[in-house]
Amino acid sequence: MLAIDSSMPACEEEDLLLAELAAAGLPTALVACRVDAFPAWPKALAETRRRLDPQRGLPVFATSAALASASGSASGVPELARWCRDRADGEAVPRTPARAESGQRAQPPSESVALIRADRLAGLRAGIVASRAEAIESLRAATSDVHRCVPDASAAPGFTDWLPSLLDALEHRVMDHFAQRLDQVRAAAVGGLAGGSSPPSPPEPFGNGMRVVPRPQGGRRTEDVMVLLLGASMGFGIGRMVIAPTLQWAGLGIAGTVLTLLGGVALAAWVVSVRRASADHARLERWAAEVIASRRLGMEHRIGTRAGAAEAQFTREVWNRTRPARV
Repeated sequence: MLAIDSSMPACEEEDLLLAELAAAGLPTALVACRVDAFPAWPKALAETRRRLDPQRGLPVFATSAALASASGSASGVPELARWCRDRADGEAVPRTPARAESGQRAQPPSESVALIRADRLAGLRAGIVASRAEAIESLRAATSDVHRCVPDASAAPGFTDWLPSLLDALEHRVMDHFAQRLDQVRAAAVGGLAGGSSPPSPPEPFGNGMRVVPRPQGGRRTEDVMVLLLGASMGFGIGRMVIAPTLQWAGLGIAGTVLTLLGGVALAAWVVSVRRASADHARLERWAAEVIASRRLGMEHRIGTRAGAAEAQFTREVWNRTRPARV
């Protein structure tokens, strides 16, 4: 007997199998398998019979192993067993198909499989390359938007905690979208091919190439001490030039001198605070730029390695599903 896939019509492999059975003179029946799993099996079986047995000289059976154990169900298995037991010698021997009788050389299944495989693999590689380029472009656009927000956001408290959490959310969003695109590429590459269930997702690559950037430290340094001394002397000088004449005109005397000193110190403190705030702001911006660049490079590395792993796995799956199979 010749087992027929109930999910799709016959192709070149069934032609060659039927030709071999005809050359050997073996009684043959067309047996559709697992008809319970494919509601459209009558249409597929009719197209298969038009291709393999246009003279309608071979018996046809529709079978379901799942229904064979259920009482009162028409599984087709008993009828097939009865035909195998009661058939006469020489009965239902298939004729050589007209395509073989015409003397034309049929296309070997290996060539057909090679063409199908090459077409699927080319589409698979193109889809993965496009998905990778789309993910990297989206990543760079998103990190550019984050970088533009840094000058304003760095002035807010908790900026050093906010930026890593924002980049984490961005990374999850980009990688999830990239994984969905890879699933779409795989579905397009293996669609219509016989085979097993969906394989697990490609493993997460080891390491992400991201350099850990330490958070900025706000400790006082020698530069801050020098700025404090220079600011104090400058503030004291400005205080004497601005405040002292006014106090002398008012005739305050020693009280004027004290007020002059206090004004100079206040000006010095203001200069130092402005300088320190500016330095801290610049330090935060430099740190944010390094963090964003490091995370972007790390995510690009993950996208590249994930694309390579997916291509290897999907290529293996397409190759396995397009192997020439004999029933």
